[in-house]
Amino acid sequence: MALAFILIIFKGSSESQRSIFSNFLTTYIDETAAAVVTAPTQNQLADINSLSAYASNGKVPLPSTLNTIQDNSIVSHGTILTDIFDEFTDRGSQIATYTVQEGDTLSFIASDYGVSISTIIWANNLRNADAIRPGMDLKIPPVTGVLHKVKKGDTVASISKKYGVKEEEIVSFNSLPLSGDLQIDDEIIVPGGKINTPSVPFQQSTATRFAYLPTLSGYFMQPATGYNWGRIHGRNGVDVANSCGTPIYASADGTVAISDASGYNGGFGKYIKLVHTNGTETLYAHASSLLAFVGQSVGRGQKIALMGSTGRSTGCHVHFEVHGARNPLAKY
Repeated sequence: MALAFILIIFKGSSESQRSIFSNFLTTYIDETAAAVVTAPTQNQLADINSLSAYASNGKVPLPSTLNTIQDNSIVSHGTILTDIFDEFTDRGSQIATYTVQEGDTLSFIASDYGVSISTIIWANNLRNADAIRPGMDLKIPPVTGVLHKVKKGDTVASISKKYGVKEEEIVSFNSLPLSGDLQIDDEIIVPGGKINTPSVPFQQSTATRFAYLPTLSGYFMQPATGYNWGRIHGRNGVDVANSCGTPIYASADGTVAISDASGYNGGFGKYIKLVHTNGTETLYAHASSLLAFVGQSVGRGQKIALMGSTGRSTGCHVHFEVHGARNPLAKY
């Protein structure tokens, strides 16, 4: 701004004035350029080092080169300490997609995502809670409520009345314009909305994704040695990376519900699922070899598989999921 002002004065001045201002500007630019190319002073270096130390202590977020992938699986890139986890930001108002796995029940899926069974049934036009099958992709709204596809003639007022939710809550949650204008075929989340289907139980939950699940301190052990990424992705899953062939152990006493050594399996590759006496499940994916089989009872700490990179993976690790409780490896 100051330079622009000087230039305006310079333009409107006489020849002698232009000479004065021209000399001033030339001197200012030369001094500024010299300051830019001159090496930093000791004080400046001290400031830079202080800022770097401040950032390295975790007080300033540092840039990340980690990539992200879709739910249900993991992609790593070469070495152990590289990107092998999903997008971990808060779901906010985003709709998740979950691929049903062998042995899944809708109640477990709903519990792990912190929404009601009804919410998933309504969002996917399911007949009932038993209408899911392996390989099916389910839309999972971020909160309990209704997922409404906008039709011609719909307004915020009509949607509000239909599902029994205040207009301002619909507008706020979906970041709609104040005018309330809707676009045909857009999917609107109606938080807390209900559809009158008495035969389907409605379970209200205000918890966020997986952090609300019960903490079973000491019940689960770490399933393998290695680098624990600690970051949740997929269905309450965390990755432990190590070299291929590293033993994978049962995290708790249980029975083998699934032991699948063939196929892509939705990205899991070779994987094992255990059911435990307290009603929880654990899943161990991307193995190179499975050492326990369907119906077998296994003890906590028993070797059940060897670490690998099968399915959707390019690096050796185990993708460890806990269904029905907090994952002890996760950093919630």
